[in-house]
Amino acid sequence: MIRNLLYGLIITLLIVILSFIYLGYKYIPKDISQLLPGLSLEYLLYSILTLFFYHTFDTLRVIVIARAIGVNYSLWYGYLVSFTNTFGATITPAHLGGEVLPLYTLARRGGQFYQIMTIVTMKGFSGLLFYVLFFPLTVQALLKDPRQMKEFALLVGGLIILSLVVYVLYRILILRKTHEKGGNFFYKLRRTILRYIVTCKIFFQTRKLTFLFALILSILLYFSFLLMGIFLVKAFNSQANLREVFFDQLPLLYAIFISPTPGGSGVGEIGALPIFGPHLKEEYLGLFVILWRIISQYFSALVGGVIFVLFLIKDMLKIRDR
Repeated sequence: MIRNLLYGLIITLLIVILSFIYLGYKYIPKDISQLLPGLSLEYLLYSILTLFFYHTFDTLRVIVIARAIGVNYSLWYGYLVSFTNTFGATITPAHLGGEVLPLYTLARRGGQFYQIMTIVTMKGFSGLLFYVLFFPLTVQALLKDPRQMKEFALLVGGLIILSLVVYVLYRILILRKTHEKGGNFFYKLRRTILRYIVTCKIFFQTRKLTFLFALILSILLYFSFLLMGIFLVKAFNSQANLREVFFDQLPLLYAIFISPTPGGSGVGEIGALPIFGPHLKEEYLGLFVILWRIISQYFSALVGGVIFVLFLIKDMLKIRDR
């Protein structure tokens, strides 16, 4: 696992650096110092504050599900888990690390494997239902401005296809030996799906209200994510329409979610250009996208990476001292 995370970290850093270089070269003017005094510090702070609410709702969601099945975690440890999950999701293809690392971070504080798996499964399902519920609004946003959305679809679609091809080649060429040693992939996949179905069935039968509460927390979590973009747009353009910015972000949220690149890197940066472009002056666009990605994704990933390393060091020292 550690080796795969390291590979993912290197790939993520490479994509992010190239994306930021592109944004800086094409969209950030040389006299950037003249742009900074025009920013609203108040709305910038609001954007950062909503990042705290994002992790708060994520933490509460995990705690609610965990306590419903008899596993207790403190609020403080829940925040550590939330940041660590963001790190895992950012450096793994299709955000898979956001579901894998909880198996490690939550197991550190007790609980049987099936309990941890149930927590992770129900957390994932509550988040997935947000995308199901808001899909009609996303389609409406796509149809609002066909020309703008055509540009967005071409950019994001091309990046997703390219990254998917690269990922498949990576799996075939680099991880072929690991795959062979791991046994039959499709057998393992089928067995895992069956386990998920069983754990979900039990949870739904006994904890319906808990799942509803977790779903509400998931919706508040994604609302917080969208508010980061709204407040940051207002920091650059105080006249921006809040409702339009909110709905315009929905297609980008889906694009980042389905992107096979680690954490939606590259797709998030390039896809943000046609989404936020109508709400900002062109000279603000590059700086805005860089700040938006740092606030909404990469800052939390950096903090989560530090926490994950500290967890590993602490656990390895415990094993050594036994």
